[in-house]
Amino acid sequence: MHLGRYDNSPSRKFFWLFVLLVTIVAIVVISLTLARATIIIHPKIEKKSNVISLAIDAKALKPGIANGILPGRIMESQGEITKDISDVSLRKTEDFAKGTVKIKNIWKKDFFLQKGAQLVQSESPEAVGLDPKNIFLLDNDTVAIAEGEVTASITAKNKGLTGNIDPGKFYFLRMSQWNRERIWAENEENFSGGEIETKVVSADDIARATQFTAEELGKQEIEKLKNQIPADSKLSPALTRVEILESRASVAPETTIDNFQMFVRGKVSSIVYNEKDLKDTAVEKFKEQISANQEISEIDEKNIKYELSDISGMDGKADVKISIPAILTPKLPSKMLDKKAIIGYNEAALRERYAKFTEIESIEVKFFPFWVKSVPSFEGQVGFEIRVE
Repeated sequence: MHLGRYDNSPSRKFFWLFVLLVTIVAIVVISLTLARATIIIHPKIEKKSNVISLAIDAKALKPGIANGILPGRIMESQGEITKDISDVSLRKTEDFAKGTVKIKNIWKKDFFLQKGAQLVQSESPEAVGLDPKNIFLLDNDTVAIAEGEVTASITAKNKGLTGNIDPGKFYFLRMSQWNRERIWAENEENFSGGEIETKVVSADDIARATQFTAEELGKQEIEKLKNQIPADSKLSPALTRVEILESRASVAPETTIDNFQMFVRGKVSSIVYNEKDLKDTAVEKFKEQISANQEISEIDEKNIKYELSDISGMDGKADVKISIPAILTPKLPSKMLDKKAIIGYNEAALRERYAKFTEIESIEVKFFPFWVKSVPSFEGQVGFEIRVE
């Protein structure tokens, strides 16, 4: 029987030794070529909002960062507007409680009950009239059907929460005890309405409506003025002042109503400015206010707010406040980014090293490929990333 041939010649051993050496060399070359370490640094952050004061002057020719003066001009117009106002205060007021009762008649004859007939809730016919404080009135003429029942509505005689009563038995106040034993009423559900919420126009409502309508007048006049300014300039409601010349509400204070109208006539003064110059100047002034060992990492431009402090059309001058929200980070020392100092460090050693820097909140360490566990020897294979989150 032939089982095959086993070749154990020296040439075959050299072949496999060569393959092994090539593989080892390839792994070393790949490791040296592809190996990479990335240290992601998360610095400590401070969220801060500074208010910068700047001046607009029609006589200025260019932005002056040192003195905080910017060129611009003031446009004025007069107008009027009427707005529907639905922002009316809710007020709790007393009212007449209401409810539904079933009038029961066990007598053999119909019994006529007149509108306004008085009922009181009581434990028994005998107790009726001893303390009749909470009296209810029948809303309509009603016939109590013989040996039957009929549904009727009743309303409290007096306003107030005392009319919001629980289910129970009612007896007619001006009726003989003999009749009360045969004719009575019952409510299956609680009565309600002794206190209600009503919209009542207050003096504060009118004051708020006046301010709101004045702001809307400012926006209206700005739209009219926009076609009179250069393309690189801007008008803003935030940098507009409305001097109210006349205002009136369609209702007087303490009127019960859901909405009303507000009329305002006024003089509108607005700054024509270059938004980029205004923002850039404010940011530069902001940088002057922060600590020398800090830097601005990010400015929240969407939430920059402008406020008009003063404006004079006669002088062509205005004072503006700009609130700038920003994220500040510490300036990182150069030794923190020294690549030679961390060669050969594994992840634990890196974390221990960077924990000593007070400027850092935390770090992340990434090695590549997966078998690399320490910082490579070549600086080109070491990278740093600064992430502010």
